[in-house]
Amino acid sequence: MKQLILVEGLPGTGKTTITRKISEHLISKGEKVTALFEGDDRIPCEFYETAGVPIDAFEEFYQQYPETPDNHYEIMFRTANYVFLKLNKSSDMISKTFRKWDMGDEHNQFMTASQYISCALERLDYWAALNIDHRKTMVIDSGFLQNPINELLFRKASDQQIFSFIQAVIERFKPLNPFCFYLKRENADAAISFAKRIKGSDWASRVESFLIQFGCPNFFNHRFEIELLMLPFIPHTICSVRDDDWSDAESKIDSIF
Repeated sequence: MKQLILVEGLPGTGKTTITRKISEHLISKGEKVTALFEGDDRIPCEFYETAGVPIDAFEEFYQQYPETPDNHYEIMFRTANYVFLKLNKSSDMISKTFRKWDMGDEHNQFMTASQYISCALERLDYWAALNIDHRKTMVIDSGFLQNPINELLFRKASDQQIFSFIQAVIERFKPLNPFCFYLKRENADAAISFAKRIKGSDWASRVESFLIQFGCPNFFNHRFEIELLMLPFIPHTICSVRDDDWSDAESKIDSIF
């Protein structure tokens, strides 16, 4: 079996736990598996410290500073219209110059929702083409809902913009035979309450401060609603999670795979 398995859900639903369980289950059956966990640069919708620089802006810089050594910046790849740079692996000068195109920084309002969508879809086209002949099953923690919805909501995208973008992502995933495991607690408040308990007070304080700063007190409820509305567009199963009981997800792993 070759498949793209996407594990999604709000914080505190156990995405990392279930990503690991799915991977171990498939490996035990002789499958070749690549597991990508949240924060891995290889995840197509992971944009932490990633700048999607318009190619004309990058070329203008390079013409001004042709002596810049190659080791001063890390180019992930180029697409038709963008150069993708890892800012945290580039020199201070490069990082400061291109920081305004940082896709993963929700504070960065220079990168508008429309710019983000255009840039992200080009990266997804590149990623899908690169992986179409991948001989392993990929299991990805937070592969297509969490980061884009977070980043678009903070950039004040409309729900329709987000719906259209996620549908476009799903279309690009179709050749890879995608399937989504969605982990769902009773409601968003239950998920975030569990996340605060597991991740600790520092995480809880950062999140609460962030949501107050952006004026989004109902952020996770809104995101939860959007995620549930997007699931019918992709083959999926919804797994109920209560406290630290993932037995519903575990039984579905056994039955589906």
